[in-house]
Amino acid sequence: MTIRIEDIDVEVERKMIRGMRLAVYPPDGRVRMSVPFYISEREVQDFLVQKWQWICRSREKVLARPRNKSREYVSGEQHLFFGKRYTLQVESVSSGTHEVAIEGDQIILRCRPQTTAERREAILYEWYRAQLHLVLEQMVNEWLVRIGEAPVEWSTRRMKSEWGSCIARKRKLLFNLELARVPRECVEYVVVHELTHLAVQNHGPAFKALMTERLPDWKERRKQLRLL
Repeated sequence: MTIRIEDIDVEVERKMIRGMRLAVYPPDGRVRMSVPFYISEREVQDFLVQKWQWICRSREKVLARPRNKSREYVSGEQHLFFGKRYTLQVESVSSGTHEVAIEGDQIILRCRPQTTAERREAILYEWYRAQLHLVLEQMVNEWLVRIGEAPVEWSTRRMKSEWGSCIARKRKLLFNLELARVPRECVEYVVVHELTHLAVQNHGPAFKALMTERLPDWKERRKQLRLL
């Protein structure tokens, strides 16, 4: 459901959690709230009123951030790959399949001259997906052994507001394809975060304690991820 306070809409989603959680997301300052099923709408509204100043300050900070221009996937654009900035270089090929490669400080995208911007984007993200899968496969498997968990199913897709999610009862993890653009230590934080949800399905004290036991600097990694 959506609750409107003054001129701001707050998206409210009910989940199997203990407490209420509030977040403001870039780039447009969207406000989202997760609440337990037993919390009444009146309690939600009272909570939002209490947090109103925080919401306003957080939205001001988010909206003040410079926005990236719409990408056209042409030569000269800056693109991130595991936290490092590269310059995109689009090269035309007359035949054969498309190709993406790292050469020095450039991401080289080779494709036919008539390839549209939408298709160039798809080609680049196909490459991102393949590279991210290699990293995730190693990280997930290493952490499963480290924490003594049985195998899980996992996949990737582009997501708007979450870096990952976990369906504990089905032992399924989902990772945001945009993780291919962030530093590897942040990718590892998301992996450990979602694996920890297999044991604790909320973000309460038990979850935080287990995260600290497994990844002592997880708060610093989370902060770094939030600043990206």
